[in-house]
Formats: sequence, C-alpha cells, structure tokens
Amino acid sequence: MSITRFEKAASLGALFLLLFACYLVLSPFLFDILWAAILCFVTWPMYSRLRDLPLSSNRAAACMVLPIGVLILTPFVAAALSIPDDVNRLLQWLTDNSHTWPAAPDWLKDIPVVGDSAVASWQSFGEDSGHILELARKYALSTSSWVLKQGIALAGELVHMGFSLLVLFFFYRDGEEASAHLVSVMQLLAGEQTQRILQIVRTTLRAVVYGILGTALAQAIVSILGFLIAGVPYAFALGFAAFFLMIIPTAGTIVWLPVSIWLLFEGETLWAIFIALWFLLLVGTIDNWLRPMLISREVELPFVLILFGILGGLLAFGFIGVFIGPTLLATSYALMLDWLIRKERQTLGHVVDKNTPN
Repeated sequence: MSITRFEKAASLGALFLLLFACYLVLSPFLFDILWAAILCFVTWPMYSRLRDLPLSSNRAAACMVLPIGVLILTPFVAAALSIPDDVNRLLQWLTDNSHTWPAAPDWLKDIPVVGDSAVASWQSFGEDSGHILELARKYALSTSSWVLKQGIALAGELVHMGFSLLVLFFFYRDGEEASAHLVSVMQLLAGEQTQRILQIVRTTLRAVVYGILGTALAQAIVSILGFLIAGVPYAFALGFAAFFLMIIPTAGTIVWLPVSIWLLFEGETLWAIFIALWFLLLVGTIDNWLRPMLISREVELPFVLILFGILGGLLAFGFIGVFIGPTLLATSYALMLDWLIRKERQTLGHVVDKNTPN
C-alpha cells in the first residue's frame, strides 16, 4: 500500500517537473503562441471556407498566413525603418528657434461676449506652449535616444511576430486535432462546465476583436482622413499610432494635440482648429456608440468590466492583455453567475420540499 502511494507521489512529482521544464522551454515564446492562438481562433471561419474550396490543409494555411503576415508586419517594418529619419527631423525642428506662437486671429476677438477672454486664453496658452517647447529642446537628445531604443525594441517585436506567424501556420493546419485534445483536457478539469467556458471565451474574444479593435480601426481610419484633409505629413504613420492608442479611452489626445499645436506654430491656425474639432467632435465620439453596440452583440457583460479587463490586462501582460484581461473577467463573471443561479435553485428546491405535504 505504501509502495503504491510512493509510486503515485513520484509519478505526480515527475509530471510536475516535466511540465515545469516544458514551461521553461516555451516561456520565451509563450506570448507568441497566445497571439497565434487568438489569431487562429478569430479567423478560423475564413480558413474553413478555404478548406471547402477544396484546398489542402497546407495550402489553406499558407493562404491565410501570407495576407495576415503582410497586414501585420508591414506597418511595423515601415515604422522601424522610418524612426531614425523621423527622429532627425524632430531634432531639426526643435533646434530651429524660429518657431513662435502666432498672434490671436482677428476673428477670435470679434466673437461676442467671450472674445476678450478667448484672446487672453490664446495668449496664455501660447506662453505655456513656449515653455513646453523650451523643455522639449532641453531634453530632445535624451528623448531621441529613448525613441531609438524603442525602435530597436520594435525590431525585436518583429522577430516575435514572425514566430507567431510560424506557429499560426501549424495552428491552422493541425487546429482541429489540437482543439479536440484541448477540449478533452478541459473536460477532465472542468467537467460539465467545459462547453460553458468555451462559449464564454469564444464570445469574449469576438467582442474584444470586433468591439475594441474594430472601434479603434474605425477611429484610426477617420483620423487618417482628417490628417489628409489638413495636409498633415505622416498621416498614415499617425493613424497607425492612433489605432493602438484609441484602444485606451482618451489616449488619442496624444496623437492629435501635438499635431494641432504644430500646425499653430506653423501659422496654420484654421487647420489647427480643424484638427482639434475633427477629433473632439467626430473621432472622439465614435467609441461612445460603436464600441458598446459591437460588444453587446457578442457578449452579455457589463461594459465597465470589459474596460477594466482591457486596461488591467494591458498593464499586466502588454498588448496581448487586451484579449486576456476581458476573457478572464468574463469567464469568472459568467461562472459566478451560474454558481449563484444553481444555489438559488437549490435553495428554492429545499423550500418547496419542506412546504410539500407528505
């Protein structure tokens, strides 16, 4: 009896050691695997249509990975290649002492009631922006070195993206078999809750992709349109940055406010006002109606929980936490509701049994 217990303990210990060793081997690529799994899960219906053509699993997987790779890698490669030139242009612009805050336009003074206060605010903002510009000139060199370091880090992220695309190919090709094994493991761990958990994960990921990333994409496209109308250089690069920033509420200000200030320094007062109004009245309001509408179509979860999941996941896991955070909160929230409903039914059943005459 004792030998049997010792053998079980030794087997369990060996299993944990094996799993820990596998984790050490895969830990540098863990997020790459998660990225590939999320991309595969979200785009699986498209892959299934390719298989129905019919195409072999290898060719269908290649047809999926190639356009996804181009779509994902092209902006990162373009950004990595343009960072040195952009930093040099920024340094030249900052070291040019000819940039001064323009005088208040004449029409601003003619506005009834608030004209004088608007001119005073304009001049006050000009003084503050002048101090900000002096600080930017002072710390330009250290800031540029930081930006260059981020460019090197971006190149490292490109390598991880390449690994994700490689893993994605095998997920497409062997996805059906791998998902069957995953479901079997989950049934051993979660039992009858397996299908419920899978449904929650499926709907939450779709809600994040369609609701969060879809809204950010719409805002980025409208942002690019506004930059092109105003003749702002690097409109597509700014729109690419806006796409990632728009995931976080009000973070898009980091993109449009410096552009508006730059236009003012260049003497383009009307275009600066146009950019400010374009983002405040149009781009900034898209997420107020589009994001809740897209999310509510996919998952019944309080929006505040999704928001906390996005922000908390972003801080805890980086960009991939945008997907992980809401999924964890949604799963926990739904399972807790299921547990409460079962408890209420059990309590109600006990009350009915007590009140039923023998």
